[in-house]
Amino acid sequence: MIDIRKLEERDIPDLQRAIDNDTFHPGEWKINHFLSTPGNPVTTNVISDEAGPIAFVRYTKSLRISCVWDDAADTSRNARAIIQGIRDAVEKARASGFSEIIITTTHPKLAAFFERILKMTKSDGEFLLAV
Repeated sequence: MIDIRKLEERDIPDLQRAIDNDTFHPGEWKINHFLSTPGNPVTTNVISDEAGPIAFVRYTKSLRISCVWDDAADTSRNARAIIQGIRDAVEKARASGFSEIIITTTHPKLAAFFERILKMTKSDGEFLLAV
């Protein structure tokens, strides 16, 4: 029988073992990613059966932003709009209890802007900004 429950202190050694043995995302996770703090509000569940833990599932409140440009070639205005728009999104996200903003793009120049100017973290084609 499968059991799902909230992560407890006693689960930390099993979580660390899972992180150490993770072949899908080697080196990506740390214990603190699964623990809720004021700057990182998360919920973590343990999925287990009679043989022990199967998975540690981390839930975040993420605000995913999508956008269409009126004139994609107007990079100067668009850059200013992105900066102001992200500031506004961060304020709204914080006020609503979100922990991160996610934007997906395949456009190389926009991706570079997100990383260099907005200091967003790239992960699998998505750009994340902790709020």
